[in-house]
Amino acid sequence: MKFPIRIILPVLFFSIGYNFAQTLHDVALVGMTFSPKELTINVADTVRWTNNGGLHNVLADDNSFSSGSVSTSIWVFTHVFTTVGDFRYYCTEHGGPNGVGMAGIIHVEMATDVNDDIIKMDYNLKQNYPNPFNPSTTIQYSIPQGEFVTLKIYNVTGSLEKVLISEYQPGGNYIIEFNATDLTSGVYFYQLKAGNFVSTNRMILLK
Repeated sequence: MKFPIRIILPVLFFSIGYNFAQTLHDVALVGMTFSPKELTINVADTVRWTNNGGLHNVLADDNSFSSGSVSTSIWVFTHVFTTVGDFRYYCTEHGGPNGVGMAGIIHVEMATDVNDDIIKMDYNLKQNYPNPFNPSTTIQYSIPQGEFVTLKIYNVTGSLEKVLISEYQPGGNYIIEFNATDLTSGVYFYQLKAGNFVSTNRMILLK
């Protein structure tokens, strides 16, 4: 099912804006260590942990992300970081919170290419990243002025699955993390409405 896309282009004006570059960072589980055990990344970047057969898992100290139970199988786990801060994690079999044993830390900073100068901004809904995804992905959008904004998730039949945003927002760039843990694999659509602007993109959940 296709959703209509209706765009009313506004008169461009100037506002403070940000450019978020998304980067994938790899961490290997080697022996009893994470390699590298410390990373510095930007907001909206993805970290991918790869286990090649050890009895391991990944669990954040604050439980904000987890790969699940320990396993000796070959597995890959990814997480998108959408907020600034320091995020410690560990393997529950060989480590513990606060950097004990097999543990690591992710330092998340605002992108270094943030432009504090006055730049041109327009309405924009970007393709989610990563896509396909499991179970989380990020959605970025821009609005040039204050609007009542809704961001909704629909399935292929057109039925509403989730309401991610339904509020007034000032003009700017936004990053939203969508967690689809409770949804089944398949094609979904996310639709942004801001004033008279409407845009819909397609995404794929693979579990």
